[in-house]
Amino acid sequence: MHGSGSRAAWLALAVAASALGAAAARGEGDAASAELRGSVAIGVEGVPLAAVAPLVVFLEPLDGAAPVSPTPPAVMHQHDARFSPPFLVVAVGQPLDMANDDAIYHNVFSYSRPNDFDLGLYPAGESRRLELRRAGVVKVYCSIHESMSATILVVPAPWHDTVAPSGRYAIAGVRPGRYRAVVWSEHLPSEAREIELRPGERARIDWVVGTPGDAGR
Repeated sequence: MHGSGSRAAWLALAVAASALGAAAARGEGDAASAELRGSVAIGVEGVPLAAVAPLVVFLEPLDGAAPVSPTPPAVMHQHDARFSPPFLVVAVGQPLDMANDDAIYHNVFSYSRPNDFDLGLYPAGESRRLELRRAGVVKVYCSIHESMSATILVVPAPWHDTVAPSGRYAIAGVRPGRYRAVVWSEHLPSEAREIELRPGERARIDWVVGTPGDAGR
């Protein structure tokens, strides 16, 4: 009995060690992963952050760092002849489900090259999946309902956060490496800084972004 108990304890330790090793390889362990947080403010007095929302901070790997584990699918719904949410951030190659929750047909499409697509007509209760393979802005429409529109921001990697109304953001679980940190808005020029994140590091970048009215890039 004692020998059997020892073998069981050894096996449990081996399984735990294997799980920790896999998490570390994905950059998910507390000791291995890094974090970037901070704030975003408008550099023009009297202009609220809401005037240029949504704002997104994302990380672009500069040294080939990429996640090992698959990214869970994102979902954009069609509900009451509207896209929900009307703005969505996905990573390059992340599965995206376009779900029809209405009791009518929809035909979801985009002309935004090179991520253009046409999902065709599909009825209530069905969903069509796609993967967007290039970073950039994708404008989404329905060929049946002209009032339907949405925006998808495709970012290079799954490390991103939409800036809160308070101006704060936090990107956790980042694999250590060199990155270009970018703050993006459709209403402003993008701002970027290079940063190196080390294992366990909790870095901070506070941004002051420019004048509304300029086209985002």
